[in-house]
Amino acid sequence: MSYRILVQPSGHRFDIESCETVLEAGLRAGLNLPFGCGNGSCGECRARLLRGEIEQVRNADFHFSPIERQQGMFLMCANRAKSDLLIEAREVSEAEEIPRQRVAAKVHKLERLQDDVLILHVRMPRAQPFRFLAGQSVTLRFDRGQTLTLPIASCPCNGLDLSFHIRRRPGREFFFDDLKKGHKVNVEGPKGDFVLREDNGCARLFIAWEEGFAPIQSLIEHVIAEGNEEPLCLYWLSAIPQGHYLSNYCRSWRDAFDEFHYESVDLEPLGKENWRQVIERIIRERPRLDCMDLYITAPAPEADWTRAAFLDAGVDAERFSMFAPEST
Repeated sequence: MSYRILVQPSGHRFDIESCETVLEAGLRAGLNLPFGCGNGSCGECRARLLRGEIEQVRNADFHFSPIERQQGMFLMCANRAKSDLLIEAREVSEAEEIPRQRVAAKVHKLERLQDDVLILHVRMPRAQPFRFLAGQSVTLRFDRGQTLTLPIASCPCNGLDLSFHIRRRPGREFFFDDLKKGHKVNVEGPKGDFVLREDNGCARLFIAWEEGFAPIQSLIEHVIAEGNEEPLCLYWLSAIPQGHYLSNYCRSWRDAFDEFHYESVDLEPLGKENWRQVIERIIRERPRLDCMDLYITAPAPEADWTRAAFLDAGVDAERFSMFAPEST
């Protein structure tokens, strides 16, 4: 049995299965609903029931006043739907609204994609799902002293399992040779404002540079989870042999969605174009850039030129976002 939930004032809708709490279903659907403990203690996930019937499925230490109960206040983490619902709930849209967290977690899996690229999967404690917005980064501090700041590659819809892309570089031998499942790691953050803007019905253009694909993946997965149907366009640029290490995954997006364009681009010396030539070609190929939201990860030396090129092409500065790490 499943039901439909309508959230006010955003107007977002999502389906909920009979076995899920309202919070679990909302996060799975890609909504940035507020939460803290996830077990009924903090009251952060409070909402107001405007219409429909709910059932409490978890004992909660947090208590509402008699007046709040009369107003229909409830905890999304402790209740499930017994009918279609109309609720009033706050949704997080700004990076500043996400609290800083420090969570003791463990390495869950190391997925080797190529000799020099792996995906690190980190598992949060069940009682401490990690809150973040798609596109944000965290600092990982391992129990053997290693520290690494990386963008999260996974969707915020699952705050218990975070994934990160790591490319082999000098000083990173530990992650390829010594790191094992079960190793302890502290996750600190999130940080950064490379996040999605509120859905305005516009097409979205994503440009990723090498393993800067990680935050782009997080953004795209969040858009897909939300169920938005606006066109999505992804260019992935790399000057590294076998640099498009998740190209099959990107093609699966293209195959699954009619309005999804994907192109992998080999830069010089592997291909015939350099970064600037590809950007100039994209500007020519996408004449309605003034009607698109842009999200770009770029090599730091090209960041200023890239921004200027798109703004000169008519892109609104408020609809342009860039993440240019010193070394991805």
